Amino acid sequence: MKKKVSIIVPIYNRSRILAECLGNLTHQTLEPVELILVNDASTDNSLAVMEQCRTQFPQLVRIIDSPKNLGPGGARNLGIEASEGEYIGFVDSDDLADVTMYEKLYQAADASGYDVIDCGYYMQDNDSALLHTSDDCTGQLTSPKRMELIVSGGYVFSKLYRRSLFEDRQLRFRQNVILEDADFITYLYATAGSIGTVKEILYFYRNQPDSASKIIQTDKYYHNICEAITHIYQKTSPLPNYKGIRPAVEYELLQMYSYGVNVCLRAHLEHENLDAVQMLRHIADLKRKTVHGGYDNIYVQNKIDSLDIEIMQLNDENPVKLLNSVS
Repeated sequence: MKKKVSIIVPIYNRSRILAECLGNLTHQTLEPVELILVNDASTDNSLAVMEQCRTQFPQLVRIIDSPKNLGPGGARNLGIEASEGEYIGFVDSDDLADVTMYEKLYQAADASGYDVIDCGYYMQDNDSALLHTSDDCTGQLTSPKRMELIVSGGYVFSKLYRRSLFEDRQLRFRQNVILEDADFITYLYATAGSIGTVKEILYFYRNQPDSASKIIQTDKYYHNICEAITHIYQKTSPLPNYKGIRPAVEYELLQMYSYGVNVCLRAHLEHENLDAVQMLRHIADLKRKTVHGGYDNIYVQNKIDSLDIEIMQLNDENPVKLLNSVS
């Protein structure tokens, strides 16, 4: 029988908390589904936990054992290629999906025919519940709706995706990086035909201090920001509808630019052994190559703090002057 949903879980060194995550996934109320566990070259007992799970649920669980660490993005890509479900969902091994999550998302997708269904999620670290997709953005996607989705952001894990979307090879994750979902989500919003929602909190994002996105050196974080800017632009700018969504994409690029500039300033103030001037010049040059509008962009004006805009403008003009102004 054809699987309704493929649930893909990238796993790296999560043996301590993995059983709880897998417990909710193996007891999903939707049938039939497949649970694809991607062992991302774990060095702890994560694979043993996965194998125990497969022994208990042999008709449900598949394991992909990658000999090479690919990061969450690369591991998800392996799962995509192996998936057989009509729809695809992604769960991080730190987190918990409500046992009814995929039944509710699938029912909404099946009833509407939409390409993507989003749901609410709970953020443990700041005790908040969010649903990024507003009612105004649901249904068939137009350029105004796409722009609102892009500037609202969101996460990979709260959504169900029609598997046919992944026939587009651009809808993949970058491997061995953080921020690997930035260009994925933007490209998804730029190209998917439709989106709907389930207005319930069905996913629980847990704050794990040793997750890949928490442990990263300043220079690597800066590099990841630059890579995200590059790939967002490279994926979206050739699209035939880019002109209609450019203000939103450029807002996102400038938001990333602001992150990068502030990383450099912090490294300078904390006297890290990095060439902050060279880093600031590089990211300013990258910004000039990817952002062709100004800071009068309505999304930039409404969503980025005026001080951060001033800092970016000063870096555009002269990185040395910017560093002197904060020393």
